[in-house]
Amino acid sequence: MRPSNPNDYRHRLLTPVGVWAVVLLGLAADGFAQEATTRADELRRAREAKAAQVAPPKQTGLERALIWLENDRFLERVLSPAVGFYPVLGSVTTGGGFAIGPGYRRSGLLGGQVDLRVSGAGTFQRYWMVDATATMPRLAEGRVFADVGARRYDFPSEEFFGVGATSRREDKVTYGLRNLVVGGGAGVRPRPWLSLTGRVDWLTPRVDGGADDRPIQDVFDDASAPGLARHTDFLRYEVSADVNYRQPLGNPRRGGQYVFTYSHFDDRDLGAYSFSRVDVDLQQYVPVFTERRVLALRLMTSASDAATQNQVPFYLQRTLGGPDDLRGFRRFRFRDENLLLLQAEYRWEIFTAVDGALFYDAGKVASRVEDIDLSDLESDYGIGFRFGTTNGVFLRVEGAFGSRGGKHFVLRYGHVF
Repeated sequence: MRPSNPNDYRHRLLTPVGVWAVVLLGLAADGFAQEATTRADELRRAREAKAAQVAPPKQTGLERALIWLENDRFLERVLSPAVGFYPVLGSVTTGGGFAIGPGYRRSGLLGGQVDLRVSGAGTFQRYWMVDATATMPRLAEGRVFADVGARRYDFPSEEFFGVGATSRREDKVTYGLRNLVVGGGAGVRPRPWLSLTGRVDWLTPRVDGGADDRPIQDVFDDASAPGLARHTDFLRYEVSADVNYRQPLGNPRRGGQYVFTYSHFDDRDLGAYSFSRVDVDLQQYVPVFTERRVLALRLMTSASDAATQNQVPFYLQRTLGGPDDLRGFRRFRFRDENLLLLQAEYRWEIFTAVDGALFYDAGKVASRVEDIDLSDLESDYGIGFRFGTTNGVFLRVEGAFGSRGGKHFVLRYGHVF
């Protein structure tokens, strides 16, 4: 018997179909859920298995030693203790060789205001220096500081190539330089990053023919090397302003330092070698993405002005060449009254306490201030490694290339800038 209402027929027909559709959808959803759960379990087990197989990175012996040196501050405690005796290691001047000697430091004397430091060091090349300094760094809660001291040194074999940018390498001679410097200074620190200083020193430089086979008198005289034939004492008056917001101070990764200095050298005996000098040293450190990569920039210039009928003695003139400026040339290769130096370095951290560096140096000397420009610059480039901590660099190893002075290997105790 057919149903009297067609809709009733369709309803009876669709009802079982709908039931089966719901059942099938439920079974499918359950299957998908089980598959997703199974897949998630497989991924989790794979991650656990991989984690069990991957070993933590291993540090080399050098890395462990350098990390220990930095964390334990071994070098600082041994080489620069706050109180007591310590070894003096490094150099007394550029090119003097490795220096070693004793040092003594005592802090907090005279009611905690005075720190005393006495040291002496010498090299196998017979270079030596003794130094005694009393500093007062904590006056007026650190806003005022002062120092007095004396330094005596003997450098028996300093290199000299002549005065001016056209000096010749084949004219190299040596001379000896002895000096006693006695004086003191004082300053104020109106801001933690700003220091204003003034000081007065007495200098007694003396020059001789040097310890090598070719003394300076064999090639030069007092006309080509002013101050060679006659000796005099000087009073040096100096004022300076130092803007310093580098961080960290010993091995900068950011910030800058800008130093402006005016000096006057007063010839006390002959009245022939009095002169004034202005020095500007600008340094900037720019992090590249992170502080593990740094672009370090430096511009330094120096200009001298001798009084009427006076000259700047050759041993007090500015020099370029050596491990701290034009690294592709011999030390003191260029010498004159005025100077320009440009340096750029890209430094990156290789691992803890070891940095790599790519560098470029350019500079020139000139007898006239107006000749200090960007033309005819001497230049070099190179690569190096630095060993140290945030407190400072204690060793540099570098290779310098690309100069007309040839290739040069640099082994230097201390940072370049």
